[in-house]
Amino acid sequence: MDLEEFLSENGIPPSPNQHEPSPHQSGLQQATSASPSVMDLSSRASTSVHPGMVSQNCMQSPPQANRNTPSPIDPETIQVPVGYEPDPADLALSSIPGQEMFDPRKRKFSEEELKPQPMIKKARKVFIPDDLKDDKYWARRRKNNMAAKRSRDARRLKENQIAIRASFLEKENSALRQEVADLRKELGKCKNVLAKYEARHGPL
Repeated sequence: MDLEEFLSENGIPPSPNQHEPSPHQSGLQQATSASPSVMDLSSRASTSVHPGMVSQNCMQSPPQANRNTPSPIDPETIQVPVGYEPDPADLALSSIPGQEMFDPRKRKFSEEELKPQPMIKKARKVFIPDDLKDDKYWARRRKNNMAAKRSRDARRLKENQIAIRASFLEKENSALRQEVADLRKELGKCKNVLAKYEARHGPL
């Protein structure tokens, strides 16, 4: 006869240890019962995250890495298109014979060159009688006249060059002002687009 049948026939309740699960079995049951909840939590965590957020966070990098800062530009290398064609006669008067033609776009004058020349007081003329005008006198006069002519030609050449250079700079200044106006207009459009974007999607 089986033990359980004997106990049931004699009205003896079975041992409580037989109905209670062992600690090992209870641990297994708790693990099996807890495992679905753990799986649920993991699945909830994975599904609760928006896929766009994950991709956005993965693609985000430090601001300095995304920033494409252009290299500095030397202002001397910038050429502004200027519709300026000086008179060939003026260029000829501003160029040294036998040398390269004067270019007002490249020739620059220093502050020292642009300073006005000081007024030199002419020496008082001394009357020399004709009988004292020998060969030495006339040689000195010819040398002095040639030096005065070279000085006048150099001064006239420099004045012509400065005048043509100033005319070119006026044209270039006008072109630069127009370019600045166009860039400010374009900047205003970009600011409006950026403001609309930030109002809709938040600040960058």
